[in-house]
Amino acid sequence: MLYITLLDQFHPGIYSSQVIDVCDYLNEKHNAKIRIVAFLSIKELRNTDAKLKLKQLSPNAIVLPAFPKLKYFQWTAILLFFVCLLIGERVAICRNVFCTKMALHLRKIGILKKVVFDGRSAMAAEISEYDVFPVNYLRNNVFEFEKYVVNQSDYLMAVSEKLVDYWKSNYNYTKSNHVVIPCTLDTKHFPEKTDQNWELLNETKKELGLNLNDVVLIYSGSNAPWQSFQLLNDFITKVFASQNNIKVILLTKETKEVTNLLDKFKGKVICKWVNEAEVSKYLKCADYGILLRNQSETNKVASPVKFAEYLYSGLKIIISENLGDYSQIVANKKCGFVINPNLENLPVFDPLTNSEKIYCHQLSLELFSKHSLVNTNFYKKLITFLTN
Repeated sequence: MLYITLLDQFHPGIYSSQVIDVCDYLNEKHNAKIRIVAFLSIKELRNTDAKLKLKQLSPNAIVLPAFPKLKYFQWTAILLFFVCLLIGERVAICRNVFCTKMALHLRKIGILKKVVFDGRSAMAAEISEYDVFPVNYLRNNVFEFEKYVVNQSDYLMAVSEKLVDYWKSNYNYTKSNHVVIPCTLDTKHFPEKTDQNWELLNETKKELGLNLNDVVLIYSGSNAPWQSFQLLNDFITKVFASQNNIKVILLTKETKEVTNLLDKFKGKVICKWVNEAEVSKYLKCADYGILLRNQSETNKVASPVKFAEYLYSGLKIIISENLGDYSQIVANKKCGFVINPNLENLPVFDPLTNSEKIYCHQLSLELFSKHSLVNTNFYKKLITFLTN
């Protein structure tokens, strides 16, 4: 079977975690025999570093150019036609609306037999709210594309129950041919068998200039619009006004917004940009992970992988209301604080004990490990459908 990506900007960390790691797991544990087919833009293919990194991460992957210009994405089906013809694969999992629509066309003419839509987001909402694909053709047609894909795919994967609810309310999805599997931990950087000795973190704290009695909040991520950086700015400002023992680490690139925070709160805000392999090291020296998002449709169905990474690293989570399935998890499992959109009545943030950190770490394995009972059962259900 094939795992197809199209119009997904290649980012080694995300691609490794959410594409390659999943395919490797399914191949090793469920004998799925999945092969990745990645259609990259001409610009990405000219960047030989991107292609080399992808091939290093997945040597068996087929890397091909997508048809130029986003509005002509469906013409890439011609290349997929020949891929299927030459290697004989007739089952495809497709990462987004666009490559799923392309695959459904090939199913219609008999080249593919089964098409699975791997729903990572509410694409129509994402384009409407954040203009992630600034092309009029996609803006004007994505709603119908997504409705078609949701209702015509043979099987669906969703990253949250809220995303399934979105399909039901917006696209009249009435079937039950789906599984809900959240964005899981990347086993390369967040292994299950690890010595979680929280006493060994003092060196990292010293490296960052933190005092051992500081309460440390950390944000890991980009400055993309849906990350709601202004909300993060407002939150940090309020927290510093109410607590003197707070320090904030930003694991992100230094942009103008970040520089303003560094200048405004000298010595209290630290910015550091690290590679994927180092993220866990810095997360572990914090007490709380910040996951604040605006109340958009995009965020209401989201499954941010940083939620799992924060928990794995022993952090409690500071989360907005209505963020995917996760605001309710934080409330039910008592693994952090749910913050209202107006940032009112903020709690006092106390340092975490070792037992609290261990609890959060164990919770991450129960909910976000590919090997957890619930996720293993859903993966088995998916593979059973695809191979029968």
